[in-house]
Amino acid sequence: MQFNMHTDDGHMLITVIAVEGDQVTVDGNHPLAGETLTFDVEVLDIREPTEEELEHGHVHDDAGHHH
Repeated sequence: MQFNMHTDDGHMLITVIAVEGDQVTVDGNHPLAGETLTFDVEVLDIREPTEEELEHGHVHDDAGHHH
């Protein structure tokens, strides 16, 4: 059985692993946790980093959000 749980970081999918008496074991890992994933990607564009990105050490989107 699975259910969604609301956390401070958003919704999280929880899987019930076992029910033994009044104890329930749950798994909060992503369903793909532990799996080997292969991606086929195509680079569409390359740009120079902004000064702010260089200072902060990470990418910002057009709205200034950090990734």
